Amino acid sequence: MKKNTNIIFSILLVGCSSTQSHSESPLNDNLKESVQFEQVAEQEQQPEQQPEQQPEQQPEQQPEQQPEQQPEQQPEQQPEQQPEQQPEQQPEQQPEQQPEQQPEQQPEQQPEKKSEKLPDYTKLLAPPALPIVTPEIKAPKKLNHPLNNSNKLIFMLGQDSEGFYLYGEGPIIKGAFNKFKRYVAHYDNQNIKLDRLMLHSPGGLVNEGLQIGGYIRQNKWTTDSDQYMKCYSSCGFIFAAGVKKRIQAGAEVGFHRPYDPSKTDTPEFIEMVYEEYKPYWGYIQGSPELYDIFMKGYGREDMLVLKAGSINKYMTVETY
Repeated sequence: MKKNTNIIFSILLVGCSSTQSHSESPLNDNLKESVQFEQVAEQEQQPEQQPEQQPEQQPEQQPEQQPEQQPEQQPEQQPEQQPEQQPEQQPEQQPEQQPEQQPEQQPEQQPEKKSEKLPDYTKLLAPPALPIVTPEIKAPKKLNHPLNNSNKLIFMLGQDSEGFYLYGEGPIIKGAFNKFKRYVAHYDNQNIKLDRLMLHSPGGLVNEGLQIGGYIRQNKWTTDSDQYMKCYSSCGFIFAAGVKKRIQAGAEVGFHRPYDPSKTDTPEFIEMVYEEYKPYWGYIQGSPELYDIFMKGYGREDMLVLKAGSINKYMTVETY
């Protein structure tokens, strides 16, 4: 607005100067000076506005936004996630699972399978086949069994507070099993149901004794020995077959390895006998520990004698 008014004012002065004479030129000079002064003032105002706007806006926006955002986000996210996840998961899972599972399972399964070998024979409905070796074995003479020189086996009926029982005494000779069954059938015809055997014997034919023992186990009989009885050698195989066993203080039950009087007890023969009688011992659920002891440690001249105070170490027996 000042510029316009100055121009208008200068025009009016020029118009007035046309009516006057040239002698008044000092006024014109003054007007020129005023116009020039005003132009100089206008030029002085323009450079003041331009440098104020341009340098203030550009340097303030660019350096503040770019350097602050980029360096702060990138270094914080990448180094924090990668080193924390990888080292924590891998070393913790692998060493904990492998050493705990392997040593615990292997030693628990192996001993269980070994102890189940003999009892597998109890699944048989009838006694196993008889051994090939069928010798006549008796107690050693040094034990002085009262019936050691007898050659006859007798049976008779007995009775006590527990009821009826079949009593037998003498060596286990040929035909002993069939004689035993005839007496059982005889008393059964008289309505006397027998299920208990007392046997006083120095031993004898092993296979005859195993047949009697197999019958007792299959028919769930009880084996019994009172204070005057000594059940040795093959008689011990019969006593061990009872589903229930009873023994009175003073009685004795003896075990030793079967032998052949005509052969020497070589290591090969001893091993053969050990394997031959194992099925029967497993069928009657005999103690594997007891079997190993008398089969390996007691030959024809020895006897493992068990009494009322020691027999329960190898089998469950009622003492009276």
